[in-house]
Amino acid sequence: MTPPLVTLLSAEPEIQYVALRNINLIVQKRPAILANEIKVFFCKYNDPIYVKMDKLEIIIRLVSETNIEQVLLEFKESATEVNVEFVRRSVRAIGRCAVKLEHAAEKCINVLLELIQTKMNYIVQEAINVIKLANVQNVFLSMKVYCLL
Repeated sequence: MTPPLVTLLSAEPEIQYVALRNINLIVQKRPAILANEIKVFFCKYNDPIYVKMDKLEIIIRLVSETNIEQVLLEFKESATEVNVEFVRRSVRAIGRCAVKLEHAAEKCINVLLELIQTKMNYIVQEAINVIKLANVQNVFLSMKVYCLL
């Protein structure tokens, strides 16, 4: 089942969108089906914004301890895009990974702290909000973050 779905992601954006909507439904129930194919969901520079948004959601559903490093690099890169709403969602996605994968929370927070260094208002604002929300669940990280800020 995986190869035909992955093949559709190289089609026109409209077909990609339909495929992504269906893939999103599949990974909600059975993420293992596409767990090894996470890289095909990484955004390309010329993907339309609606395709990028769906890819972002699927990546969050597929993130695991084994691929968190790759995913964080992808989200960090996505946080430098020109579309402000996509940037905000990318930053929020890092926070969602921190909540989903408790053992990777510190890595996620470190990426958010790096994004704060960009000094772009909307990135800084979103990153601080995400850090606050993620740290509510982890007292140790809260103390570390406040020491760094």
